[in-house]
Amino acid sequence: MMNYKQIPLGSGTMFILCLIWSLLFLQCPENVALAAQTSRATTDTEIPQTPPMVPLTLERAKEIALKNNPSLDSALERINQAKEAVAQARAAYFPTISAASGKNYTENRSNSASAINETLYTVQMSATQVLFDGFYRKYSIQAAKYGEKKSNAALLDARRILSWSVAQAVLNAQLARENISIARSDMKFNQDQETEASAKEQMGTGSYSDVLNFKTKVNTAKSALLTARQDFTEAIHGLAALMGYENARLPRGMALAALNTHEKKNPRYSKIDSLSDDKIQHLARKRPDLEQAALAIEEARAQVKAARAEYFPTVYLTGGYGTQAGDGFDDTDSMGTSLGLNLSFDLFTGGSTGSKIRQGLAGQRELEENMKKTSTNAMAALHTSKEKISTARQQLALQKENTALIKTTRDLVQKEYQSGQTSLVRLNEAQNDLVSAMGKLAIAHISLALALEEFDYYTGQNF
Repeated sequence: MMNYKQIPLGSGTMFILCLIWSLLFLQCPENVALAAQTSRATTDTEIPQTPPMVPLTLERAKEIALKNNPSLDSALERINQAKEAVAQARAAYFPTISAASGKNYTENRSNSASAINETLYTVQMSATQVLFDGFYRKYSIQAAKYGEKKSNAALLDARRILSWSVAQAVLNAQLARENISIARSDMKFNQDQETEASAKEQMGTGSYSDVLNFKTKVNTAKSALLTARQDFTEAIHGLAALMGYENARLPRGMALAALNTHEKKNPRYSKIDSLSDDKIQHLARKRPDLEQAALAIEEARAQVKAARAEYFPTVYLTGGYGTQAGDGFDDTDSMGTSLGLNLSFDLFTGGSTGSKIRQGLAGQRELEENMKKTSTNAMAALHTSKEKISTARQQLALQKENTALIKTTRDLVQKEYQSGQTSLVRLNEAQNDLVSAMGKLAIAHISLALALEEFDYYTGQNF
């Protein structure tokens, strides 16, 4: 019997054996392909494929809302109704062609010997063409066309209002997210201070009250974080609803873009402070709601002119072919042709025509007064918006400077507290000031962005 002695393998020997085995394995292409497939399968199984995140900017949110929001579908249907009203008004210029057929039975119950019973058949086609109606058709078509244009302006105004709502929702969500970041930063600062205070307390160089103070500050920051998250969630759901998503949730892979801390570069924003009253009035006239009001006045004027047409006679041409007293539906012997020119004129209608005209004029005057009021309010809103932008720019510049100064102060107070040169109360005060300043800075950024969007809303240039 032979005894085999186990030879220990050193690390060098193991390396050489592994290298030889690898070279032999790679000599076979099938093994390489199998290894690659196995690697890909493992990778595909273990790492789920997630869609890339698409930042949802304000412009993108408006684009989606204007495409998906169901309220715009209603405005589109009103345009379709107005188009059909125009088609109905135009139809009055075409002749009316009618066909009639009937069977009439007459039974004579008198005692006269000559009494007879008879059956008469009616087969007739007729056409009527209005030649003159006091220009009623002309002004009816004008009124219908103004109504169609008014519906188009109403659609643009609905888009303007929707875009403004989306802008407010996006900026509110971005403000809530900034508040989340501020609360997290405050919580981390106080957690770090709590850790340091705990270490000092265990070493006997600090007090337990400092530890409790920072614990309280951490909990306060956590509470603010929860509130900010709730505000953000509510704003996102509201934004998703405006964008037309039925479940009021943003789709997977879509996330709100970060707040843009730089003012939008647009030529019309750079000269806002120097806008004259004439220029502001010119901008206000471009608003869809003012265009809609102007078209409503024109529509009312056309309707008044159409009502005046009842003071004129109606002239129409009639023609027909057939019979009203045939012995049967196929009785061609009694068929005949007729052609006539007719005039109809209402001599007295109880004052209804004058009443319609006065009613239309009163409605026209009401629309004109509403137009003046809307124009005045638009001018006032634009003046206010211009001042808001100027104020927001100045406040943002001041708040940036204040936030930088307060942060420098907080950092100095923190070092002084750590070296025992100042009290805990002063550090709390400095941190509270910084949190407040950061919140005001976020509000200042949002206020300027909102003021610019509001200016575009009041001038009808926000969509």
